[in-house]
Amino acid sequence: MKIGIETMIQTILLCVGCMMLAQMISSNLYILQARTCFHKLADQIECSQMDEKVIRKCREEAASGGYRLECTEIDVPQGEHCILLSLYYQLKVPGMGEDSMQEGVIQGYAR
Repeated sequence: MKIGIETMIQTILLCVGCMMLAQMISSNLYILQARTCFHKLADQIECSQMDEKVIRKCREEAASGGYRLECTEIDVPQGEHCILLSLYYQLKVPGMGEDSMQEGVIQGYAR
């Protein structure tokens, strides 16, 4: 009887652990998709030499993917043109309930 109860508890704990691990993996895959999108948008902005039309298109593309792209111009002492890019995304935190959304951000520079 004791071995049956221990086996059942171990099985339940193993299932809970597997579910949490699967949620963590899916969260990491979502973050990886956001990073890929960020690098693609940053490359487009850099290749266009910070063209305003391309930046507007990149914002629309980010919005269609469920992200928010913010661009902030930065003054550089050498006189170069530099933009701080911030890509915001919503991430569901595993194991914290249905309404547990956290906002993540990926930042980088386009020169």
